Amino acid sequence: MSQKFRYDINGLRAYAVALVVLFHFGVFGFAGGFIGVDVFFVISGFLMTSIIFKGLENRTFNFLKFYLSRANRIIPALFVLCSVVGLVGWFTLTPQELKDYAKHAITSLGFISNIQYFKEAGYFDAASHEKLLLHTWSLSVEWQFYILLPIFLFIVYRIKQNKNAIKIAFTGLFATSLMLAIYLTPKMATASFFLLPTRAWEMLAGGLIFLFFSKTSLTQKHSTLIELVGFGLITISVISFTGSTPWPSYNAILPVLGAFLILLASNQNSILTNNKIAQFLGNTSYSIYLWHWPLVFYLNYLEKTNNMLWIIGAILLSVTLGWLSYKYIENPSRKFLSNLSLIKGYAVTFLYIAIPVIIFTLIFIKNGIPQRFNGIPELQKIINAEFDKNPMRASCHINSGLKIPNCTYGKGDVGLIVIGDSHAESIVRSAEKALPNNKSVLHWTYSSCPTMSGLRRNDAQDFKCAEFIEYMLKSKDKYKGVPILIVNRLDVLDLEEKNNFFVPKDGILSNSKKSLSESYINTICEFSESNPVTIMRPIPIYKNVPKTMLHRAIIGNHERVSITLDDYFKYSKKAWEAQNIASKRCGITILNPLSKFCDSDKCFADIDNRPLYYDGHHLNIYGADKLIPLMKQIFEKN
Repeated sequence: MSQKFRYDINGLRAYAVALVVLFHFGVFGFAGGFIGVDVFFVISGFLMTSIIFKGLENRTFNFLKFYLSRANRIIPALFVLCSVVGLVGWFTLTPQELKDYAKHAITSLGFISNIQYFKEAGYFDAASHEKLLLHTWSLSVEWQFYILLPIFLFIVYRIKQNKNAIKIAFTGLFATSLMLAIYLTPKMATASFFLLPTRAWEMLAGGLIFLFFSKTSLTQKHSTLIELVGFGLITISVISFTGSTPWPSYNAILPVLGAFLILLASNQNSILTNNKIAQFLGNTSYSIYLWHWPLVFYLNYLEKTNNMLWIIGAILLSVTLGWLSYKYIENPSRKFLSNLSLIKGYAVTFLYIAIPVIIFTLIFIKNGIPQRFNGIPELQKIINAEFDKNPMRASCHINSGLKIPNCTYGKGDVGLIVIGDSHAESIVRSAEKALPNNKSVLHWTYSSCPTMSGLRRNDAQDFKCAEFIEYMLKSKDKYKGVPILIVNRLDVLDLEEKNNFFVPKDGILSNSKKSLSESYINTICEFSESNPVTIMRPIPIYKNVPKTMLHRAIIGNHERVSITLDDYFKYSKKAWEAQNIASKRCGITILNPLSKFCDSDKCFADIDNRPLYYDGHHLNIYGADKLIPLMKQIFEKN
């Protein structure tokens, strides 16, 4: 392992980036390609541990030089990416998209984007393909590792100045992080995926190779055999795992071990890694990784994610942009910055980070500069739809915990109680407009909380849906006889069997479709014991409507956003069945919104080019107002 240049490492980078790119572009056969990131982590851990430990042993290690060298390697290409994509985004992104991009660019350049994405992961979170810099989470994890690893090794080395002490401490840290990943992934899946404590063991695994095997000498036969086993484990991982696999947990041991064995083999004559294609991709892997994800985003933007020719073109463009970035950004900037003094190096680095951060901060503060589209009424009407929502939402709708505001709208006694999740919240102000005179509406809604007793979320300790439902069932007696309108997003009845997102709080219910539907029916009927209950059929669900409409308008595509009725009934079939049973069992009334949004074949997300939704599945006030005639029927019957 004494070679100055490790062709095996460079070649392994090629496989890692290829797997990630093919996975993100949805190429068949690469459902487990995300493990390429784990391979990158092992490589980084190996290289950083060797650099730091050799410096400590030779008493030449300098913290400031180490951090600056990492900055020189990583930040210039990232800075260019953020700047170029931001410039393109100025002309192509909605105000909310550009605002989000600005926030994500700031956290990416500050190497805390993994924490930001962890915090955002929730019910109202945009789909992953709507985040232009989502892939930078892994850079943030690595950078945080780079900051902490030398401090850890330095402290251990100062206490016990020998390699054995570092081996013991290092192994202990590795085992702790691995056990933490295995323990927390089922309980806090998002945190485990994005945060350093449950990812550090993958990088520490690479460090173990240097600490324990740096002087190991293998025959060519053994080296080849070990390398093949390593690639075999990576291949099995790609085939076996999918995006729904709990990760990292113990599942990540397989690809990490595969990368470990390939690095351990140190086969410099391997046809798998030491060939022109692998070396080219290895050299350009970082820049390819940076550029491929924005292309995934814009492929989704153009609605070409299922077009193979577009996918192939985007993959080739990823490689081309990666090569250009490597040749004209990575290499020249590293050479230039490395020749600067320490003080000048930090000054220049601070300057070229500060400039875009200031610009992106202004864009964020100015809400994505909606004035960019002033003078284009067609676009402005679409943009306004994103902000056409209940102004009291933040204070009256619950996202977590159990602080219940009990908001009412209107004047007079409570004439209607609106219960449900965010879909109920989105129509509550329109329900107010449907009220008889001198009546008010009571607002009881909780994000991602289906109206069924005894459920909680595995990955959110502060999710108090079960307690919220219990509170409403107890409190309804105060409003005996007052009509109740219950509105939910109910595709959870179908999805639950697949992703196990909700589980019974008391462990009594099983996670079958039947039990969740039965829980929904029983809870609805329990509300009807003291109050007349009306429920609403599920509304049609789309991709983000204002974004899709604006994207289409910008590129000159004026096709309406729609879904077929067949597609609607595919995801709402279970909900309709449960609601029909509830109607027969306890006499509740059902309102059907399809008559307002659909014809005999399709449902549409706009009326006269004005969006009915503020995202993909929440009606805005304009859309919800279309349901006022339906909601007035509640009072005609009561």
